[in-house]
Parts: sequence; C-alpha cells; structure tokens
Amino acid sequence: MSFVLRKMLVLLCFYPTLSFGEDIVWLSEWHATDNKALTMDEQTRDLIIRDMNAFTVLPQQTTSSRALLRVRDEDNVCVGDRVYNNERAEYSVASALPQVVVPGLKFYLLDSFVNKHNISPKALSQLSLPEILARYPSMRLGKVADRSYGKAIDNVLMREDLSSRLWKRNSTDMGEGVIDMLASERIDAVFEYPPLFEKVRQQKAMSVEVHAISIKGVPKFGVGFVLCSRSPEGERAITAISDRLAEVSKQRAYLDIHLNAMPDAIKTDMLSFYNQVYGTDFSLVEQPADAKQ
Repeated sequence: MSFVLRKMLVLLCFYPTLSFGEDIVWLSEWHATDNKALTMDEQTRDLIIRDMNAFTVLPQQTTSSRALLRVRDEDNVCVGDRVYNNERAEYSVASALPQVVVPGLKFYLLDSFVNKHNISPKALSQLSLPEILARYPSMRLGKVADRSYGKAIDNVLMREDLSSRLWKRNSTDMGEGVIDMLASERIDAVFEYPPLFEKVRQQKAMSVEVHAISIKGVPKFGVGFVLCSRSPEGERAITAISDRLAEVSKQRAYLDIHLNAMPDAIKTDMLSFYNQVYGTDFSLVEQPADAKQ
C-alpha cells in the first residue's frame, strides 16, 4: 500500500466526513452563456464559490420551480436566494447567513386601476393584502408559480376563494414574465422586488404607469438564503458555503454587488440593512486605505 493511500485512510479514520473535492451542483435562473449581464444572485454566487476548495461547484441553469424539485430529490444540489420556510426545511438546509439582502417586496399596481377606482396609493399603503383584496374584488393579481413571497403573502395567495383572481405563470425568467403580464394589463397588480422590476421596466421600455406601494405587513427588506439538499452531501456543502459567506460578506466587493443592483433612492437604507445583517460598518463611499487606519 502506497504512503499516500495509507495517509488518506488515516485521515478518514479521524475525519469520517472529510471531503476530497466533492461535486456540488448550484442551480440558477441565468447562465453566463446567455450573453446577459449576470444578476446579483449569480455575481454573489461566483464570489462565494471562489476559493471554496472542499467542493467543485458546477453551476447549472434551470427554472425556479425545477430547482426546488431537484434540491428535494437529489443529494448534491444547491440553489441560491430563496426564502426559507417550514415547507422547504423538510427537504433542505439553509446557509447560516443570507446570500443576498434586498429591499422588501413592493405592490406594483396599474395606474389605470387606481384611476378607475379612485384609489389613493398613500391610503392603500395602510392596508394589508387581505384588506386590499376584500375592498377591490375585481383586482387581478399575478404571481410566479411555486415561488414563495414570504409567509405573510403566501398564506393569502393560497386561499381557495382567490383562485379565480390569481393569475399564475410558470416563468423561467425570475418573474419577468409576470411583469410582462402587468405591462400588457392582463393583470392589475404584482408583488416584486424593486431591483428586478426597475431592470425589466427599463429593458422593456414599459409604457404603462404603475405605482410602487409598500403595503402593511410586508417587511421593508428581505433576505434570500442558499438552500442545499437535506443530505450528508448537502449538509457538508452548506457548512462550506456558510463559512465562505461569513468571509465574503465582509468584503467591499460583496456589498458593491448589492448596491449596484439597487435604485439610487434606496441605497442609503439598503446599506444600513446590509451592515445590520452582516455585522459590517461600510459607508456608501469607500474610504481610502489610509483613512481606515
């Protein structure tokens, strides 16, 4: 028996969970070969997996709903930027820190609906989703199938009495298809995160007017975790990912990925929330090295 092989066996005896370059599949919506600018999810993923030597991470592209099915059914699969809830905890494990922090979901409502029903957007912000839907029974709401919008919204959207007013779309493009439905006025309102909505609005040159409303009961900011298969392989992967997240979230480059994806109007609030979540003390303008000493 060679010296190297004997050494490996000794290591395995003392460290039975030691990994020698396991393969982990990281699923995402977009891929570099699409010739598109990488999203915040993919940019932060690339920083996380850089120098993560215990695993060979294989990025693959898939739909949002398919990604969660693979996390459930396979042993070595991870997916980024997901809400972690009780249902998903049954088949997945989550990173200790979130992969991304983002402004909370906004309720995007067509201006034509506002005018038709003589609605005050400011007054609407004082209502919860059940109150809004009860007050305006003709309102059509769109959502991405199998996407979690957080417990407060999910619990409402699962109600059977709303099924005829809820337009679902199996989207492969992170909700862009639902935003297209709003732009064509097939629906009246949709929940979405501001960075994505503003990006699609600019790319598609949307002509319809919409109101972005922060409604009662929806958190001001949100977090998205990395989820991996609930398996020995997935647990080892999430430990390594959590360790890397603790490192890279302290780097200015990681913050800049977040800030570059945000509308200017919310960057100050976004920075405050980032510092709170990751225990950092960044400022909007990076300080010179000599000023930090």
